[in-house]
Amino acid sequence: MSIAIAFNKIESMVGVSDFRAAISSYLRKARSKPLVVATGRGMEQFVVLSADAYNRLVEAREDAIDARELKRLVKRGGKMRPWKKR
Repeated sequence: MSIAIAFNKIESMVGVSDFRAAISSYLRKARSKPLVVATGRGMEQFVVLSADAYNRLVEAREDAIDARELKRLVKRGGKMRPWKKR
């Protein structure tokens, strides 16, 4: 079992001063496409993305971890147990 996850480079980069000056506009844009905010002299960078995009990244990471664990268990012949009902 293999899961392919594609990550694209972030194309938009803005300086922190410009970001502060037009924060609402940049946040609206981040809903559809993440952007990088660079502090003075480009030394420190932050990625701004929507909560939905963040959640998709977290889910993709969790799926990859689960797939790796399942592959490991199958490879060593481990028994799978059903989830416990609460």
